[in-house]
Amino acid sequence: MGVMVDCELINIEKISNEERVKIINYVMEKKGVRARDLGVTLNLISMIRSGKRRVTEDLLCRALKFLSNEELAKLLGQIPELEPASIGDLVKVIARARADPEYRDLLLSYLDRYLGDYVRSMGNKWAVTEQDLEDFVKAKRLEGVTEKTLRNYVHYLREMLAELNWVLTPDGIREYLAELKEEGEEHVLHHLTTALKSLLKTILEPKDPYLFGLLYHAFKTYRARSNNRVRLPSIDQLRQIWQSLPTIESKFYFALLAETGLRPGEPFLLSIDDLDVEHGMLRVSKITPTKRSFIAFMRPEFLDWVKQVYLPHREAWVEGMAKAWEASNFFSQDVVEKAKLRLIPFDQSRLRREIKDAARQVLGREFELYELRKFFATWMISQGVPESIVNTLQGRAPPSEFRVLIEHYWSPRHEELRQWYLKYAPRVCC
Repeated sequence: MGVMVDCELINIEKISNEERVKIINYVMEKKGVRARDLGVTLNLISMIRSGKRRVTEDLLCRALKFLSNEELAKLLGQIPELEPASIGDLVKVIARARADPEYRDLLLSYLDRYLGDYVRSMGNKWAVTEQDLEDFVKAKRLEGVTEKTLRNYVHYLREMLAELNWVLTPDGIREYLAELKEEGEEHVLHHLTTALKSLLKTILEPKDPYLFGLLYHAFKTYRARSNNRVRLPSIDQLRQIWQSLPTIESKFYFALLAETGLRPGEPFLLSIDDLDVEHGMLRVSKITPTKRSFIAFMRPEFLDWVKQVYLPHREAWVEGMAKAWEASNFFSQDVVEKAKLRLIPFDQSRLRREIKDAARQVLGREFELYELRKFFATWMISQGVPESIVNTLQGRAPPSEFRVLIEHYWSPRHEELRQWYLKYAPRVCC
C-alpha cells in the first residue's frame, strides 16, 4: 500500500461531484468503509449515492484518508492537480516565517511532516572548497605536522574529492573507501581515513557540528588487516529487494548496479545519449586518474523493461519537471537542458534511501550499495568468467583495453565482452 492521500496537498475543488461520488462508492464497496466511519448517517450517504445531495469537501476529505495516492490516480484517471502555488507565494511564506516565530514553527512542522526525509538528506552533504583545503593545511602546519605528511594528506584527499565531485556524504565516503579496500589499497586507506577525520574535525566541526557528526562517524580510521566482512546478499534476496522497491526509478537504479557492477555514483554521470539501445550497452567513458569505466551491457530482458517501463516514466517526469523549472526562473535554460538529458534525473539521495529501506526489510540489516558491485564480481567469477573480463567490465582494465574501448564505437573486443556478459550476467530484474 502506498502513501495515503492528504487532502491538504491536493486541489480538491477541482474534483467534480461525479468523481466524489465515485470515491465514496469505492471506499464503501471495495474498502469496507461504513457511513459512521465517514461521520455521516446512512440516510445522507443514500441521498449522496443517488445524486440527491452533493459530496461536501469535508466528507470528501474523510473518504480520501482511506485511499492511497495510487488508488486515487486510478479512480480519477490521473493524479489530482496540486494546490496552485507560485514562486511568489513561496517567497512570501519564507519572508513571513523569518519575521513571525509562530508562523516559522508552523512552516517547520509542515516541512518535517511532508518533506522531512528530503530536508534531512540535504543536510548530510558538505561541498568542500579549495579554501577549506588551504585552511586545513595552515591549521595543521601550526600544529607542527610535517610537510611530507601534509603532502600525503592533501594528495589522497584531492583524489577522493575529485571522484566525489567535491561533495562529501556519508554514503559517498563509505562507498569510496569500500572500493579502495576491494582493490587492496590498505596503505592509501590508512592515510586517507586519517586525513579525512582530521579535515572534518579541523574545518567542518566549528562550522556545522551536526553535519560534522554525521560525516565523522560514517567511517572508521582504517588499520590494515581489519577483517569485518559482511556476507553478500544472494541472488534471490536481490530479486526480493527489486520486487519490493517502491518506484520505477529506484528499480532501474538498483537493477543497473546489480546487473552491471557499476560504481554507485556512475549511473548519475550518464546522459540519455549514453544508452545504446541497438547494442544493449551504456557508454560510461568516465576517466579519472584512478578509475576507468568504459562500458556496461544490459540483458535483453532488462533492456526491454527499460524501453517499455523506465524510459516512458522518465520522459513523462522530465517533461513535467522541465515546465516547473522553466516557470520558476531559478534555473538557466542551459541548466534545465542538462538536467533533461540525464539518464537518471531523479534525486540520488531518495533512490539510495528507497533501496536501503527495502533491503533492510529483506536482509534484516543495514545495506551498502557498494555490495552490489562486489556481488557482480563474485557472481561472474563463480560462473567461470575470467578475472580479466570481469575487471574490464567493471572499469579496472589495463591501458591497452582502455584504448580499444574508448577509440572504437564497436570493436571485436566489445562483442567478445558482450558475449561473456550475456551468457553469465546475474538476472535480478524482469
